[in-house]
Amino acid sequence: MKQYAVIHAVAGLFEGYSDTTCEFFPKRGFADKHIKQILDDYRKDDMCVNIDHATADAVYVTMGDADDYKACVPSDMDHDEWVSENDATVEVFRVIELDMSNRSGPTESCWLTWDQQDTTQAWDYQPLCMSLVARVSSDVMDNTKDDHPTQALHDLAQLGEFISSVYYRSHAFIDIDDYVMHAFRIPKLNTL
Repeated sequence: MKQYAVIHAVAGLFEGYSDTTCEFFPKRGFADKHIKQILDDYRKDDMCVNIDHATADAVYVTMGDADDYKACVPSDMDHDEWVSENDATVEVFRVIELDMSNRSGPTESCWLTWDQQDTTQAWDYQPLCMSLVARVSSDVMDNTKDDHPTQALHDLAQLGEFISSVYYRSHAFIDIDDYVMHAFRIPKLNTL
C-alpha cells in the first residue's frame, strides 16, 4: 500500500527552516490537490514572484519584492542570481511516494527523513524508531569533536531532544552545524 507525503519547507537554511511540515495522504491525487490549493493562495500574494514546477514531484516558490524581481529578472540577471542577492526566500513543496506494503504488521512506527540543507529526502528508506535513533546518534557522535567540550554538550542536548521527540511526538528535528534533519512519523495506513 502506498502513501504520499507532502513536504513544505524553506529551501536550505533561510529563516524559517525549522518550520518544515509534512502531511500524509492515501492517494497521489489528494497530495496534488493539497499542493494546488496552497499554490492558489501563493498566486494571490504580492510577495510571490515565481512558481517553478521543477519536476512532477517538486515545486519551488520564490517570495520577495515583486517589483524588484520584474525589473531585474530576466533583463539583468537570472532567477538564482536574484535570489542570492536579495532578501528572498525559496520554499519547496515535494511529494514523496512511500511504499509501506511491507510495514503493515509492526507496532513500532516508521519515519520519513528530510535533509533540510539539500531539500530532499535524507535516506532512501523509512527507518523504525530504534534504527532512526541509532543512525542519528552515530552521525552526531562522528561529528562531535572531543577538543570542543562546550559544543559537545550542545550536540548531546540536541540529540537528547531529538530522541525524546522520536518516542513522544510525531516530528523530530535536529540542528547541529552541517547536520540539519527533520524526521516525520509515518501514520499507519488505517489512520489516514
